[in-house]
Amino acid sequence: MSTKDSFIKLREKLKKHNNEYYNSNPSIDDSDYDDLKKRYDYLLSNNPELKKLDNLGIGASPSSKFTKFRHYEPMLSLSNSFSLSDTKDFFNKATNFLKKKNSDYIFNVDCKIDGVSLSLIYKNNKLFKAITRGDGIIGEEITENVLGIKGIPKVLKNCKSDLIEIRGEVFFLRDDFEKLNNQFEKKNQFSNPRNAASGSLRQIDSMITKNRPLRFIPHGYGKFSYEQEFLNFEEFLIFCKKNNFDQTGYAKKYNNLNNIYAYISEIEKKRSIINFDIDGMVIKISGLDLQRMLGNTNKFPRWAIAAKFSSEEALTQVKKIELQIGRTGAITPVARLKPINIGGVIVSNATLHNFDEIIRKDIRIDDFVWVKRAGDVIPYVSKVDIEKRKISNKKFNIPKKCLCGNKIIKIKGEAVQRCSVGKNQCKYQNLETLKHFVSKKAMNIDGLGEKLIEKFVSLNLISNKHDIYELENHKDKIIKLDGFGEKSFLNLIESINKSKITSLSRYLFSLGLRYLGENNSELISLNFKNKTRFKNFIKSKKLREQLENIDGLGEKAINSFINYFSNEGNLKESFAILDIIEIEEIESNYESLNKSILFTGTLKKMSRDRAKELAKKKGYKIASNVSKNLDILVYGEKSGSKLKKANELKINILNEKDFLNLIN
Repeated sequence: MSTKDSFIKLREKLKKHNNEYYNSNPSIDDSDYDDLKKRYDYLLSNNPELKKLDNLGIGASPSSKFTKFRHYEPMLSLSNSFSLSDTKDFFNKATNFLKKKNSDYIFNVDCKIDGVSLSLIYKNNKLFKAITRGDGIIGEEITENVLGIKGIPKVLKNCKSDLIEIRGEVFFLRDDFEKLNNQFEKKNQFSNPRNAASGSLRQIDSMITKNRPLRFIPHGYGKFSYEQEFLNFEEFLIFCKKNNFDQTGYAKKYNNLNNIYAYISEIEKKRSIINFDIDGMVIKISGLDLQRMLGNTNKFPRWAIAAKFSSEEALTQVKKIELQIGRTGAITPVARLKPINIGGVIVSNATLHNFDEIIRKDIRIDDFVWVKRAGDVIPYVSKVDIEKRKISNKKFNIPKKCLCGNKIIKIKGEAVQRCSVGKNQCKYQNLETLKHFVSKKAMNIDGLGEKLIEKFVSLNLISNKHDIYELENHKDKIIKLDGFGEKSFLNLIESINKSKITSLSRYLFSLGLRYLGENNSELISLNFKNKTRFKNFIKSKKLREQLENIDGLGEKAINSFINYFSNEGNLKESFAILDIIEIEEIESNYESLNKSILFTGTLKKMSRDRAKELAKKKGYKIASNVSKNLDILVYGEKSGSKLKKANELKINILNEKDFLNLIN
């Protein structure tokens, strides 16, 4: 294939991925896209004759679903820097043009939020239009959709311009994204916060957008009518703060490249603990007069660059591929790897997601593969290094049977394949169900971890959930086990007894039913004050009718609940456990308070989950982060930045003792 043909093929591929990205359904991840773009730019820079074929553009064409709006000034993208040398080139080009040294300029550095670009147009200090990037020239008018987004003021109180464009990113905090995703069935969940933001922002029904916890942070400006509104980027940030726009909290200014790169490295190390996704840092020459002198190319500003973070990726070898059977029967192939250090973590396993992925990526045993890991995301195989493949590397034979010996089936509309029978016939599902039952967010039996569950199952000490509450009858056998003694046994029994006092929502979640996560378990539990009413409810002939009357509970969750309790064995086991445990009654003032509370640090007298339950019962809303809207922060030992920020915002701060006095 000629260079020209390769270039055209690459261009069309990038156009396709651009459209997918801006319409929230990307088929490749960001780092793979960056690799393609680097190849495209390399061909373009080394083959001048190809420039006439360069019509890649910016973003994607606006959707016909929305009214189109031409930007007053183009919404350009940023050129990317993938190394120190790239950033040096940016500095040198900019400063050589301006004929001054780097140190003569102030550079602003801030987080590059991985969100969706939005332009807000204010006329006479009132929000006039909200426009998506679109193709950079023409965007989509979605004003009605943004009215409920946190961080977007409807009126500017400190602005001299008759018309001003504020540009920024719409995004989800990670905590908010997780809560949103839990509301959907797994196959309908968003793959990441950026896709969720894009899909939420561009809804035909504006109420859907308004009901989702989107955020907006400005990162720049377009047109503004009063030339002295701000003269540099620091003044722009002050302008935004005065007008009640949110900020990242990470913006800094420097006049030294080494200091800039040290700061970028610092942020890269802590990116996983920042509560929103970032994929790099943006470096801008601060002065507006200098920005105007440098100007723009047809795609990028010459006064700014995005320093992209290095991918948390490493090359290692697949030693074998094994199956994991989940509690709902989902079968996940897992690559057992030659251990490798990725981002400071030793990785020896990586998910292969499903059998279709193995076929699509052509992953074979003994292949060398690139493994990615970002933050707390489960490591996964991104691609195979074909050049290192040997003829002897074996293809993985897609199994037709589960490890339990029963057939594997694939349900229409799902990527994942499943065991054809339930936990009562599949010992692997049953084992995962038991692990889930004792987990922290379920019955929270401290000290009864996964390894111990496996041990007790192998010794026939437990085979179902109810058996866990009979372990005290097996003292003689248990204290003889390695690592066990009288004290360990007594501690275990104490943890089991503690778990007997719980909430109905925890108990429902502990069952591990498909489509019955924390949110749906909570929805069902709110309809019952005690376990007697609940027992009568699950035996009721009007069970479906009553479930359908629960606002927010979907059909699949309803069917899953009914199917479970229709089984005589499940019903018998549930009644036996309900007879043992004590379900705390939900007080009548459950939603009577309009106050939010947040917990940080380690509490002495209870777990944070337990504290949250007590707070919810008293009518408090549980917050996910510190903001000016937070009413109460409860702190324990080793409290960090949240406590500091709460002090700065003058939020009501309580220790554990104060909290207990508050709720009692």
